[in-house]
Amino acid sequence: MLIGLVFATRAFAQPELAEPVQVTVGAYINDVQALNLREHSYAMDVYLWFRWEDDELVPAETVEVVNPNELWGHVADAQYEEPIRLPTGEWYQVLRVQGRFSHKFFFYNYPYDRQELVVEFEDETHEVNRLEYVPDADPVAVNPRLVLPGFHVGAANLTIEPFSYPTAFGDSRRSEPNCYSRVRVAIPISRPASTSSLKMLLPVLCVVFGASLMLRLKATLVDARIGIGITSLLTVVAIQLASNETMPSVDYLVLMDKIHLTAYVYVLAGLGVVLATVRQVDEGHIQRAQRLQQVACWWLNSLFLACIAILIGVAIVHG
Repeated sequence: MLIGLVFATRAFAQPELAEPVQVTVGAYINDVQALNLREHSYAMDVYLWFRWEDDELVPAETVEVVNPNELWGHVADAQYEEPIRLPTGEWYQVLRVQGRFSHKFFFYNYPYDRQELVVEFEDETHEVNRLEYVPDADPVAVNPRLVLPGFHVGAANLTIEPFSYPTAFGDSRRSEPNCYSRVRVAIPISRPASTSSLKMLLPVLCVVFGASLMLRLKATLVDARIGIGITSLLTVVAIQLASNETMPSVDYLVLMDKIHLTAYVYVLAGLGVVLATVRQVDEGHIQRAQRLQQVACWWLNSLFLACIAILIGVAIVHG
């Protein structure tokens, strides 16, 4: 009976799962170069450090960058030929990673958009049940002299989460997808609001101001007013084409597209008012045409400015 109880106990006992080895990680962002918004890429110089206790692991040798651009150009140099043992008993190694990285940028609120420059890495060999990254006490730092012309650089952040691939990569032995501990280092960047507004909005506002003259001239100057409207319309088209040359090809409307569309509506509505006053002028109702023109000018200007203010306000809030 005793032997039977022993076998029964072994049969129902569940094996204890080993805890994953925790690897402490951190990052120092030394520089950012060659930011290319059209290609969704940028070059970065980053130091990554690792601390761990397991003698069988060397995380600095099995780490893999998961968002590279031009992988052939990446360089990863170890600071020490072999990991060193710290007084705490932990192993320690530092990698300097240089290369181009990729992260998709979205420009819905351009030029008030807020973007992130991201470096993501994980262990290419050990899954999360064997190796788990944990952030250091002070996990990320940025070179105080780092400058990215044309952008404000925000405070960097480091996050860690398990990432499961939605495939077994053809391995029929696996019943569950691969899951790895993934580290994400991100630097938020944004454009200066004042200079962006001046550079992007001033040309459009100047054209709209010029177009408003077709509603301010005498109602009898029909040819001049129509000429102003058509010229303004063509100018808005030229400004939009020039603006699109600096933007990636996207299939959605960015903020500047919406502003240009608002300018189109303004100019076309102004031309409609001019045509509406032509008959009144021909019939001799010049005063009536002048009043219609003044009322239309006030309403169109007010609606245009209100639409621009709403569009910009929403873009600044949402980034």
